[in-house]
Amino acid sequence: MEMEIQITAGPIAENPPPLACSGAAGAWTEFRGLVRGEENGQPIGALEYEAYPEMAERELRRLLTELSAQYPCLSACVIHRVGVVPVGEAAIYVGIASAHRAEGFALLAAFMDRLKQDVPIWKRRALPLDLVGDDVRRLTPSSQKPEAPHVVPCRSVDEALADIRLRCAPLPPTRTPLAEAFGLVLRETVCAPDDLPAFDRSAVDGFAVRCDDSATEFRVVDSLRAGDWKPRALQPGEAVRIATGAALPGDGLQVVMQEDTQREGDLLRVLRRDTNLHVRFRGEDLRAGQALVHDGARLDAGALALLATVGHVAPLVSPRLRVLHLTTGDEIVPPNQVPRPGQVRDSNSILIRSLLRDWPCDVTHRHLPEDFETAWRVLDEGRAANADLLLVSGGASVGERDFTRALLERLGFEIVFGRIKARPGKPTIFGVNGHRVAFGLPGNPLAHFVCFHLDVATALGRLLGAAELPQFLPGKLAVELRDKPCPRETLWPARLEWTGFAPVLRPLRWRSSGDITCLAEANALIRVPAGCGVLGAEEEVEFLPTMRLTAGRTTRPDET
Repeated sequence: MEMEIQITAGPIAENPPPLACSGAAGAWTEFRGLVRGEENGQPIGALEYEAYPEMAERELRRLLTELSAQYPCLSACVIHRVGVVPVGEAAIYVGIASAHRAEGFALLAAFMDRLKQDVPIWKRRALPLDLVGDDVRRLTPSSQKPEAPHVVPCRSVDEALADIRLRCAPLPPTRTPLAEAFGLVLRETVCAPDDLPAFDRSAVDGFAVRCDDSATEFRVVDSLRAGDWKPRALQPGEAVRIATGAALPGDGLQVVMQEDTQREGDLLRVLRRDTNLHVRFRGEDLRAGQALVHDGARLDAGALALLATVGHVAPLVSPRLRVLHLTTGDEIVPPNQVPRPGQVRDSNSILIRSLLRDWPCDVTHRHLPEDFETAWRVLDEGRAANADLLLVSGGASVGERDFTRALLERLGFEIVFGRIKARPGKPTIFGVNGHRVAFGLPGNPLAHFVCFHLDVATALGRLLGAAELPQFLPGKLAVELRDKPCPRETLWPARLEWTGFAPVLRPLRWRSSGDITCLAEANALIRVPAGCGVLGAEEEVEFLPTMRLTAGRTTRPDET
């Protein structure tokens, strides 16, 4: 499919010319997204957009290429405006050339659904109604000053998650035997090669007779066990002894349950007979070609059993991740050691190792001394270079001895961002080096817990090609949540409970990012907006589950 992508600071033309295409176009489908006169119920004069132009263009092309495989079209033109866009003017234009209008409509709808999720273009702010016309256009493209080279890039929660989704790509897949595939992520959609069941078979132990034969006495002419294949046409008055799972000898048969009969030699008397056929018909579970397990699914016991049933013995899966976890800090001592004054026991190692149990990965742990050059000398550079995911606990802030950023840069990682506008977890570093990903996590354990579920789990899902990534869900507060307003978003530890199938969040007590006492109960994080001091009981909120949701409740990995 031919494509034209533009990220522009200028107005979008009223009638962009249709993009020339190599095929015979029967339809040109257009969408123009205009800035409305209100945002969140308040009147506005303009919206301000920000983008990473090179990344946005690359991701737009990737998205169109992916969707065109499902909705074949001839060409696409996408123009997205950045900077300040006044009310009534277009922020985005999309044109699709297709042979028929149905494909164009379908691709356009799917593209717009995926745009906000996949492409690094953000709505930065709404501008007041009194800023109109030339006053709006004279505004700078961003309300933020350019960051000086020494300033660590800072992101909002949504921007940070978009960065992670964009910069983390699934690792190359490999074929793995079923016995070694438990917990791995499937990278293909497996379809049934044949009907399932592959033949009509008996659902019970009993006797097969013709459905149109209403006799009560029959002559037993054969016996069938599971695995037998003996086709024959039954005559009126004939019956065949048949075991559960055995193939029926022909069509138009009913199986009378053994307990509803009385047999003397070859003579069979039917004592009770209803309309239940007691037959599992060919293809009643699955038809040939029907999808069994979809791309992106984690292979659990049931999925593996299904693949074995259809003979798919070497599924295409993401490989197990190689994870290197480094702890830092001279004040850290092992959990079995009594700390001296000024020292603390290491809880982050067991926390990270336990959180990673729910992911298919092999974890190596190492502690580094606090001096950077000494740490570099003792670091196994080869092991670090081979890690798909590098996690560094502590040293992510801006103190004199916080060296995580310098360590990652020396290892060749590009630092995408170094802070997040979130509490706890502000000093979070995210870097990439080819397909490899690194995080510098704040040392306090509660911040560790929050950053893992918000950021690291998103990267894990992307590296593994998982269909589902961590996402905020709607719920209600069980009780009032009261706090001092914070200029950053707060990810508040909570206990997720259920009222029927409705999620209810009970905020837990915590004092600081070093307060680990709430983690024994926490299974969710409530998203508290920046500047919010009070959320009332039964108020609707967003929350991030920190355990798997199954059957209307939350479970730890070792409970399932």
